[in-house]
Amino acid sequence: MANKSITASLIWDRLGISVSGICAIHCLVVPVFISTLPLWSLANFLHNWLHPVFVLLLIPVVYFAARRSHFDRTITIILYGGLSFVVIGWLFGHYWLGFVFESTMTLLGSGMLIAGHWFNYSHHRVCSNKKHHHHPISEKD
Repeated sequence: MANKSITASLIWDRLGISVSGICAIHCLVVPVFISTLPLWSLANFLHNWLHPVFVLLLIPVVYFAARRSHFDRTITIILYGGLSFVVIGWLFGHYWLGFVFESTMTLLGSGMLIAGHWFNYSHHRVCSNKKHHHHPISEKD
């Protein structure tokens, strides 16, 4: 197998895995951390702004990762499904249905995003279709 170099596709997938993982860690750790600091008035403000920031980071990462996969149906469904779970969890959970719904949906969405980016990353590493410009160029070409 030819040596593979880093391409924009692989960078988007690595970024997607990282942002999704950080989002999942945030969901698990921040509530515990905040509960230990009940007098810290800034905690609620930061928590309220962190979700929109994560969503704004996830949207372009998911779009470009799906685009680089040439909109492979399975990968695109997993990526956009994960993004939808994160957004639904944040909007409905944060404003109406509560913390448990928000955390469950966000963790499920983050897991889907990590899986989708991993599938996309794996696909790009082994792709041999010369018409796809997402795969790295071997040294022999």
